Amino acid sequence: MKSNVIRFLSVILISINAVSSEIPPYSAKYNFESEEISISGVREFYKTENGHEMRFKASNLFASLFFLSKFEIENGNVISDSYEIKIRPKFLDRDQYLDFDYKTMEVRSEGINNWVASLKDNLVYDPLNVQIMIRTNVKHGLKNFKINIVDMEEGGSKLYEFNVVGLEECIFNRETLQCVVLERSRLNSDRKVTYYLAEELEHMFIKIIDASPERTNTLKLLEVLSLG
Repeated sequence: MKSNVIRFLSVILISINAVSSEIPPYSAKYNFESEEISISGVREFYKTENGHEMRFKASNLFASLFFLSKFEIENGNVISDSYEIKIRPKFLDRDQYLDFDYKTMEVRSEGINNWVASLKDNLVYDPLNVQIMIRTNVKHGLKNFKINIVDMEEGGSKLYEFNVVGLEECIFNRETLQCVVLERSRLNSDRKVTYYLAEELEHMFIKIIDASPERTNTLKLLEVLSLG
């Protein structure tokens, strides 16, 4: 059983009955904007017969984005199964598939980056399902915590630190919401990710700003389609 070989990092141990009950299913429309593309799509979190899934699907006349995370929730732990990226047109060359194998304790990547890395004995999150744990930790009032996120390019994982830096009023759908502002950083890295989580919307992300010296990517909430 995965729960026998995987454990939370001690810095993020929290007492919860089930993550899925903490973060309700949802569907929401977001706009993703970078130097290369501006595109709107739907992000969803839902339960399936075999576990849970998160996906983001967006398209316009020039491009399409598809991200899919499959994972299980055991004893309050989010346990990655697979993560998939498909981006068109092909010249952007970003297709990649990750498979988390708990029998061999390895994660394998196919596509633009091919590698095999050890899972060791720590939970490793992908770029989508990590957001479930981020929201859960903030909802429980944690002011700082650390999480391992898979390194999509080189393999293995990188340890990131998350710190609540304050509260801020956010305007969404002509309403003023109270947002928790959370910053993600990593030692010896100039990249910083800032999350704005709306307390009134089960700590849903209102905005995410991913900034580095090379570029800035922004994800903004446009519309909540369903919640709970």
